[in-house]
Amino acid sequence: MIEGSVSAEEGIMYKYGLTKSFWKIIVNLLLSVTIITLSGCATTLGYQAFYRQVAPEKYTPAENVRIFEYSNADMNELYDLLFSDLLIVGESSFNGPYEDPGSSVSYARSIGADTLIASTQFAETRTSFMPLLTPTMSTTTISGYSGTGSFYGTATSYGTTMTSVPITINRYDQHGMYLKNVNSSNIPLWERNKQDYKKTANNRYDGLWYNENYDVELFLSGSQIVGFIGNVKKDLPDWKPGQLKMIFNPETGTGIYLMGNKTPMPANIALNKFGHLEFKLILSKERFSFARK
Repeated sequence: MIEGSVSAEEGIMYKYGLTKSFWKIIVNLLLSVTIITLSGCATTLGYQAFYRQVAPEKYTPAENVRIFEYSNADMNELYDLLFSDLLIVGESSFNGPYEDPGSSVSYARSIGADTLIASTQFAETRTSFMPLLTPTMSTTTISGYSGTGSFYGTATSYGTTMTSVPITINRYDQHGMYLKNVNSSNIPLWERNKQDYKKTANNRYDGLWYNENYDVELFLSGSQIVGFIGNVKKDLPDWKPGQLKMIFNPETGTGIYLMGNKTPMPANIALNKFGHLEFKLILSKERFSFARK
């Protein structure tokens, strides 16, 4: 029975019957594995390492950067559809383990980009093997006879052995496009408000619609139906009343829906047989709807 307080290290040694020397071997090996793992992650960011300039000149650093991430999207089509009002400063393309585009905010800012759009598409899974030293322990029984009588005991030896540990890594084709708003009169979709539009005529979509998160007000402005946030029912820090939520063509049903983090997504919009305003996101196949209030 052990009385008094013991450290976590002593507790483990006591539980498994480890000696101090054997415990030190285990700790050193674990530290070496940690160092190997960390050094393997300390690589240059792909969005920066594979950057190539597109614009004919350099720009002063930007103050803020907005990042929008998509999956399995064609970047050129995405740009033409949603971001063509912004100048392409530069691009990055690379293949490797998934990289969070948010880690490149400071780099985007440094080259003058105020928007970074990124697309990630799964490419393959690779398995490699990493050599790893593991501790070994063997106990030998010793017995014999001396002039004073027989003796009996054990001898324990410690060492290491090399094993191979499989490491599975998912690799992705990743593409980043750095953009800049060079026209001060141009207001990006995610920054537009109700005051930027004027109602031009009555339409069947006019009025208030709602779902579990917020109300939206719809009206016709020119040839497009525009929808603006009304009452926000949940804690959605990115949204305030009056901000643009959707815009679409009432004839074709094609349009743009701004997600919870304001990422613009191409969508097909139509009234379903229940009278709900239904949205089908083209890239993610996600579906949701609003009811008339």
